[in-house]
Amino acid sequence: MLAIHGGGIEMGTSELCLGISGYRPDTLAPVAVGSPVYDYWMLEGMRATNNSDLHVTASHCDDSIARSMAAGSANVLSLHGCTASQAGAPAGQPKAVVVGGLNARFRQLLATKLAAAGFQVLGGNPEDLNGDLPENICNRTLTGEGGGQLEITTELRQSLFGNFSGAANRASTTTAEFWKFVDACRAAITAMEAEQLARRSLFVY
Repeated sequence: MLAIHGGGIEMGTSELCLGISGYRPDTLAPVAVGSPVYDYWMLEGMRATNNSDLHVTASHCDDSIARSMAAGSANVLSLHGCTASQAGAPAGQPKAVVVGGLNARFRQLLATKLAAAGFQVLGGNPEDLNGDLPENICNRTLTGEGGGQLEITTELRQSLFGNFSGAANRASTTTAEFWKFVDACRAAITAMEAEQLARRSLFVY
């Protein structure tokens, strides 16, 4: 799990990264005993202002630990924030998510699970949000199939928290919508892993 623009850069992505990884954002305790937990890496802007100065594009994320984690993972999901305009959200419906990444099956599973959970999933994948460059950190996976990327509009991210201002406030005020989003992403990961395991079992003699 990646949040390369966490903290005050693209607010809400750190908390989602932790939740989808299986941890409570406020305490870092496992969400549920016995449920899978996943590795995660985050770069968090902690400045009082101008955190956008810390933005590094996904294709230029060259942190050695982040790259090593991605290279050792069958699946990588990277979480990003965008505006409704960038996502191409319809007028009056700004809460949306754009699903990208090179792994077509992972994209399909993410889109299906998120839509079933009641979230607006936008098609068309705007070129600057589709995450399909091989150099994108989410696509540097062990399998070579690429990973998944979510671009989440500001309005949708705001709706996931009772108080969107300040990291401590966000972490301690996650809403039911936050956990619906988290559960949908985790369901997509579980389905992807099951399919990969089934494919591998075909070659076990």
